[in-house]
Amino acid sequence: MIIFDSLKDFTVIDTETTGLSKYRRIVEFAAVKFRDGKKVDEIDLLINPETHIPESVSSINHIYDEMVSSKPTIREVSDEIYSFIEDDILVAHNAYFDVSGLNYRLHKGLCNKYIDTLDIFRESLSIAHYNLNYISKILQIKEEQTHRALDDVNMSIECLRRLKNPYSIKIYDGLKAEGSYKCSDLFVTKQECETLLDKHCVVTGSDEYISRLDIRQAIVNHGGTVGSSILVKTNYLVVCDQYPGPSKIATAKMKKRNGDDISIVPLKEFNERFCLGL
Repeated sequence: MIIFDSLKDFTVIDTETTGLSKYRRIVEFAAVKFRDGKKVDEIDLLINPETHIPESVSSINHIYDEMVSSKPTIREVSDEIYSFIEDDILVAHNAYFDVSGLNYRLHKGLCNKYIDTLDIFRESLSIAHYNLNYISKILQIKEEQTHRALDDVNMSIECLRRLKNPYSIKIYDGLKAEGSYKCSDLFVTKQECETLLDKHCVVTGSDEYISRLDIRQAIVNHGGTVGSSILVKTNYLVVCDQYPGPSKIATAKMKKRNGDDISIVPLKEFNERFCLGL
């Protein structure tokens, strides 16, 4: 039985992470690729998050520090993930969580269009809860959800296959909802990264998981220069989520009003624009 009548080529994905905050790190990525409506390939990667996995999280997904300590980092597997998903439409349960996490952590971000199966199950089923485990019970699937990425991918696929009620497909563009599309209307292009060559950058504030030293090192690795104070030549003020005060931001805004070529950029946007892999 096929999953979608109108969509034949796509990839179903799932991630396991260190938590639910926007600073979460990815510890597992899994995907199953479909061509002409049939499964043709799969991938399952354990990933070193370079931070401690909280016990409360490990108790759910059963992924522990010792399991991932010797595994490659997300920077090291980014190209492998890109190679697998290509320009496919991605399918995931609660897809915004997975897509936003990949968009933040993959070294070139993520520009694939995606389908959230939550939309499908909410349209097709009138039930009390829409977590994957509850849906599988309603659809009389005997397997329990393991909260491991590949198992959850296959669970999502099986739940979709068992749906009998008709439903529409809503396809989102990147992280922004753009309504419904026909498959023939879809076109995805890879985003290009800007260069930091000969650009002077200042970093202010702190990040929960990334040290300021690592941010500065990434800038230098990508051709930029760094300083601790805003100078005449400063091109970018990079603002981390937690910053001590507005002094550097105020200085940068004043320079900008005076016509200087300086941009004030949040760390997440800066990371995505210049593919720093943070």
